[in-house]
Amino acid sequence: MNDDTPTATDRSRLTRRTYLQGLVASGVLAAGGSLTASAAESADIEQLGAGSIAHVKPESAGAPPRTVYATEDLDAPYPSNDWWTTLLWRELSENLWVHPLAARVTESGLAVTYPDEWEVRDAPFSSGPRQDDFATMGPNGPIDADLTLGHPAVGDGTEARVADYGDWSATYRRTDGDASIDVTLTQGSPFVYCETENGGVEVAFGDDVDNDVSVWHEREHVLGVTVNGHHYGLFAPPGASWDGVDDGVATSDLKGEGYASVALLPEASPKILNAYRRRAYAFVTDTTVSWEYDADRSAVVTEYSYELDAKHGGSKETLTALYPHQARWVQEDLTDWSYVSPRGEMPVRAGSSFTTEHPYRGLLPFLPDVADVPNLADHVDSVEESSPLIRDWQGEGTYWTGKNFERLLQLAPIAEQVGDDAAADTFHEAMRDELETWFSAGSDGEVDQTDLFWYDDVWGTLNGTPMGFGADADLNDHHFHYGYWVKAAAELARVDPEWAAEDQYGGVVNQLVRDYANPDRDDDRYPFLRNFSPYAGHSWASGSGELPAGCNQESSSEAINAYAALVLWGEATGNEELRDVGIYLYTHEIHAALEYWFDVADENIPDQWGYDYAAIVWGSGYKYATWFNQDAEAIHAINYLPVGGHSLYLGWNREAADANWQEFLENDGGDGQFDLGWYTDVLWEFRALSDPDEALSWYENGYSTGDFGESRAHTAHWLYTLDVVGTPDATVSADTALYAVFRDGDTRTYVAHNAGNEPETVTFSDGTELTVPAGETATTARTVESPTLSGAFPSVDERASEQQASNGRGNGKK
Repeated sequence: MNDDTPTATDRSRLTRRTYLQGLVASGVLAAGGSLTASAAESADIEQLGAGSIAHVKPESAGAPPRTVYATEDLDAPYPSNDWWTTLLWRELSENLWVHPLAARVTESGLAVTYPDEWEVRDAPFSSGPRQDDFATMGPNGPIDADLTLGHPAVGDGTEARVADYGDWSATYRRTDGDASIDVTLTQGSPFVYCETENGGVEVAFGDDVDNDVSVWHEREHVLGVTVNGHHYGLFAPPGASWDGVDDGVATSDLKGEGYASVALLPEASPKILNAYRRRAYAFVTDTTVSWEYDADRSAVVTEYSYELDAKHGGSKETLTALYPHQARWVQEDLTDWSYVSPRGEMPVRAGSSFTTEHPYRGLLPFLPDVADVPNLADHVDSVEESSPLIRDWQGEGTYWTGKNFERLLQLAPIAEQVGDDAAADTFHEAMRDELETWFSAGSDGEVDQTDLFWYDDVWGTLNGTPMGFGADADLNDHHFHYGYWVKAAAELARVDPEWAAEDQYGGVVNQLVRDYANPDRDDDRYPFLRNFSPYAGHSWASGSGELPAGCNQESSSEAINAYAALVLWGEATGNEELRDVGIYLYTHEIHAALEYWFDVADENIPDQWGYDYAAIVWGSGYKYATWFNQDAEAIHAINYLPVGGHSLYLGWNREAADANWQEFLENDGGDGQFDLGWYTDVLWEFRALSDPDEALSWYENGYSTGDFGESRAHTAHWLYTLDVVGTPDATVSADTALYAVFRDGDTRTYVAHNAGNEPETVTFSDGTELTVPAGETATTARTVESPTLSGAFPSVDERASEQQASNGRGNGKK
């Protein structure tokens, strides 16, 4: 420690932000995601400031497989929770939902197909009376191959090992003696790339003799084939040839060059084949996402870049199909080509990169004190007087403990607003005590067996004990669980910055952050953005993807909560890097949720399915059911909860929120009587985002609490506040991270929170200014004439027109 580091005496004279920034400058609190740890108590316990984690597995804990199917030159930390990570978990693979392609590593090679038709059937992986609740473009079992790509000298059953990966690409290798084949798949790409040693490639058409195969172009090194109505181009090096085409297995020695590619074509035409041929030899060797939070415009600018290896012809561009959440906000031109996918239409971009710009509309740590809520202080007291404040409900573990935290962190600011500082202290102390219990892995060199976190160096992950939901053995749901913990830590940092310092308990908090949302690719402990799939634009809850339908995520709202927690933690501790990655993740997760779970533009979920909303998004499609039941109350609430100042996006489009509510009522019997009773307050809190009057009427005529993470105080505060300020207005932005805007008729209310130690003047995009004192939330209101947010979510073409009109750029076709 250098002489500039604040001493204990100095800290009493420092504001929160100055104190934490001083630790960054001195190196005690390392910036950039790198952590500084003091000497460990023992080889089994790593001391991190005042806290610690274990480096051995407690006896009752689960762990992912001890064998990782990766080549020897790849080490931990290994990615998980992505479309391709099944390759790390088994010798071959489950179905790989690459989009627009689907693939599977089989004994004989890579099976490839193009799922392009919807099927509606009873949902797999759940039980119950509801029928036809799964809309999928894929089978319940292995995909039916159009093509199988392999190496003639690599025998059946040879295991596949991951040899390389990028942010949304992966390469596996199969080796048999001195022969090998590397195959690269890239999400969004119509190309499959292969490189071979000591031999060429073979491509078998279809699975059996009944396949419909036609060869419509055969000229030396390029083939055009149609299999089962799907069109492909096969590209060998110039001078090479394809043999055995008429027998259903095309082989090429690749003229000794050792490379070839296969492309899914939008149509069977020489013109298209030639256009794809020009890009077929620019092999994707890496994929990289980067982002910038532009505070002045309250936008997230994201760049998707491809590293290309020109095998022939020197091409500097590839082709990639964009998901709707990308195509709607892309800044560059797109081609006229497109594919279908389980996420919707995917238009094609030609180039080596593209950029999107998504609006960020802020979040709040809690709603402001603007409403007269009857008996609010009494409701706070009723919780304060209950014992214990941290309690079991469905069970112990990191998830249910996190739900406890959510209830208390929402209550503490409300207690402050009613002037009950003693209750706020009680709620903070309960969270602090529980966090510190888990943040100590043992004593005297002995590791505890429960209520701790331990680091698994085989995979590079931080697991808790106990966890549940396969979070330890399958690496499921880490963002769901840890988001609650980081959010609780952010609330403590708001009132006690010293507790959050790196040399106190912030070191362990940052381990949780790095486990599920690490922004550093060079981290030697945790993978890059574990749960978030950069190209898909959202997280996956499944760690391994070990089901035929691929990865899945049920609660988009808990993923959004996890990234909101990151924003709050970054703001509270003065860590702009963590705040900015939080804003990037939060913003993308929201836009993906609106596209794929809620389909507010009515463009992505299939018309022939009986629902306009999905509780679970899968690699292959959508499901109107939960993992734990098929009751409409749970099916809808699972994508609302937890409700808080981060949830306002659910009301950006008031008409869409109302439509979702009406669909929920229809599927729940239509009478508004919630028989399940688990989520009553959550459901009505959601309703307040489209109809505050109706939600408040319910509360005043028959309130009943439901979700374990809720309280009457928070529900009442939420409903009465929205009754005063109206619903969220996403047409107005601000130049600060923590803000929200509401609209009630011709009155617009502006809210901002200042986590800093100096007053801040916030400027809103309509010219309104608001001065916010340090550490406080401020509001102002004004009468406006501009229209509020309409019910229409912009289509891709409408968004293109907006961009072209505003800055001369757009995503128009060419």
